[in-house]
Amino acid sequence: MSFSSRIVNGALRYRAAKAIESLFSESNAQTASSVASRLRQNPCYLSLPAIALPAQLDLAAITYLRENSLSSPKAIEDRSELLYNFLWSRPLLSEIESKNLSIGKVNDSDPNVATAVLSHHPDDLTRSRRSSVKKSHETALEDWKSLTYSGHNCELYLTARLAPNFASACRVFYEIRKRCPKFIPRNLFDFGSGLGTITWATNTVWPVGCIKEHYMVEPSADMTTLSEFMLRKSLVTKSPETVFPGVYHRRFMPANKVSHLCSHTIRTFWLTMRFMTISAAAEYSLNRLTITHGGEDLFIFAPCPHKLNCGKKDSLCNIAVQYYHFGLTREKSVPLTEKISYLVVSRGDWRRYQTPVVEVDPPYLPRLVSYGISGSRPILHDVCLPNGSVERTVFPKTSTDKPLYYFVRHAKAGDILPGDEASATDETTYLLNDAESNAPMDD
Repeated sequence: MSFSSRIVNGALRYRAAKAIESLFSESNAQTASSVASRLRQNPCYLSLPAIALPAQLDLAAITYLRENSLSSPKAIEDRSELLYNFLWSRPLLSEIESKNLSIGKVNDSDPNVATAVLSHHPDDLTRSRRSSVKKSHETALEDWKSLTYSGHNCELYLTARLAPNFASACRVFYEIRKRCPKFIPRNLFDFGSGLGTITWATNTVWPVGCIKEHYMVEPSADMTTLSEFMLRKSLVTKSPETVFPGVYHRRFMPANKVSHLCSHTIRTFWLTMRFMTISAAAEYSLNRLTITHGGEDLFIFAPCPHKLNCGKKDSLCNIAVQYYHFGLTREKSVPLTEKISYLVVSRGDWRRYQTPVVEVDPPYLPRLVSYGISGSRPILHDVCLPNGSVERTVFPKTSTDKPLYYFVRHAKAGDILPGDEASATDETTYLLNDAESNAPMDD
C-alpha cells in the first residue's frame, strides 16, 4: 500500500522539540523578523536562499570563455542548454544491471518452456544464453554512447553546470557545517572533479585555509586545464599559484581501470575519512561497496534518517536548490532551481562534532521529503521516518504546537522535522475532525 493512501495527524504524533521552543520564547521579542531569524539559525532548518557564484569564480568563467571560445556568447548559451537537457535525460549505464535485465528472472519464464528446457543438456543452453546476453549487452553499449569532455564540450559544460553544481555542493556542505560545527575538514578528495566546483564550495562554506590538501581527480585533460585556469590566483599572468592552498590535479589510468582504481581508493579513504559525500548517480554506483560494507562505523548523516530501503523508491526523492546563473547574456535577477539527490555518510557517530547540548540528538531524525502539498489546508508534508517508512502527515493549525506549526509552514524538502514522537501509531493517529481539516492556512 502506498504511503500516500493514508494521512497521519501530526498534532497527535509529534510535539515540538526543545530545539524550536526558542522560536516563541517569552524572553525574545515576538516580531516577524526576529522569529524568522531564529528559524534560520535552527540546526533543523537547512534551506538556503538563492546562491550566487563567488565574484572571482564568476569572473574566471567569463574570462575563460572570452579568451578561448570561438563562438558567440548567445551561441554558447543555446548549445549549453541542449547539453544540460541531454545530461538530465541520459540514463545511467550499469553493466551489471544491463546483464540482469537481459537474462531476466527465472520465475517470469513460461512453465511449458521451463519443462522443455529440462530435456536439453545444460551446457548447450548456457552457451546459447551467454551468446544472447553478450549480443544484447553490445547492442546496449552501442545505443549508450559515452560523452567526451574535450574542447568545445568543456565550454558548454562550464556554461550549463558551473552555477548549479556550485550551489548544490554548497547546500550539502552547509548542512554538515550547520549540524556539526565542530567538524573542520583538513583534506578533500574529489573524484571526477570536473570544473573544480567542489573545491570552490568547500572553501566557501568553511574558512579558506582550513583544508590543507585538495586532491582533484579528473580523467579529462581539457576539463583539468579549464579547472586549473579558474583556480589561478591571477588570471592575467600564468603563475602556478592557486586561489586556495594545496590544490593537486591528477588523472587516473585508462578508462578500463578507472572503476577498479576508484574502488580501491574509496576503500583506503574509508579508513581515515570522517565524511563522504555522494552527489551523483554515477558516484553512488561506484561507492555502493562502501555503503553496503561500511561496517558498524558507517552512519547515514543525510538526507536519509535510516540505513534501510528507501520508502520512496518507487518515486522521486530530491531537494531543490536555487541559484543565480553566471552572466554571459542571461540576466541574474531571477534565480533558477536545481533538484538534487545526494547522500552523506560518516565514519563513526557524527554527533561527536555537535556543539555541547543538554540532550544528545538521536542518531536519526525524521526528514521532510516533500515541499508541502500545494493548496492543502491544513499543511501536508511527506515525512521519512527512522524505521524506513514514509508517512503523509497533516499539521492542523488549531491543534499543532505553535513552534512546530510555524516550522513546518516554512520548511521545505530536506529540512529535519524537529518534533519528538508524542504517541505510538494507532488508529486515532489517522483521524482528523472537520474543523481541523478545514482550518485556513495563514502565511
